[in-house]
Amino acid sequence: MNLDIRDIRKEDIEPIKAIIADTWNAKDFIEDESIINAAVTMMFISPILNRSTFGRVATLDGEVIGVIFGSRVGEATSYRLLQEDYTSELLQLLNLNDIERKVFVELTSMTNEANSKLIRGKENEFQGCLEFFAVSEEARGKKVGKKLFNELISYLRDTKANKIYLYTDTMCNYGFYDHNGFVRLDEKVTVFNLPIGKLENTNFIYEYKL
Repeated sequence: MNLDIRDIRKEDIEPIKAIIADTWNAKDFIEDESIINAAVTMMFISPILNRSTFGRVATLDGEVIGVIFGSRVGEATSYRLLQEDYTSELLQLLNLNDIERKVFVELTSMTNEANSKLIRGKENEFQGCLEFFAVSEEARGKKVGKKLFNELISYLRDTKANKIYLYTDTMCNYGFYDHNGFVRLDEKVTVFNLPIGKLENTNFIYEYKL
């Protein structure tokens, strides 16, 4: 088996979307795969590529099994050119039926509101952010995540960052951060009213000192 950690390429975006959709458990509340793709693209891929100054994927025998993105204040963003024309994804979301639109709007707006409240008053304390970090289910327990994380930390130390933050929630493997030197600063509970019923989710903000 050949495990490789490398910079992100355009052809990695689709497998990264699949990892995000699995991590997000999107199929639990969105049935249509085209809508999942549009939601992942507009909620995750587009903003992450716009903000990030660092990115790496882990590949196993050529297959993408993990991804990490980070940003450093003052550094040029590096991945905007990987974006494509998202008109079809945007139209897909604009044409959602009333129930689907409610799910999308609620997930997006309530998550953004929770994160804004979590960082309020702390904005100037950090020199960077862990923008997104996930590994595929089959890669967990193989130290792939630790290798990706160490790549980001090396980059941040090289650029003289002192402290970074990240947002995560109970939909993700937030225990990784509790066991790898992060400090939980605050949390906020949100309750989504989904077609399958109420979904309680806790949003966290963590800091990491370099």
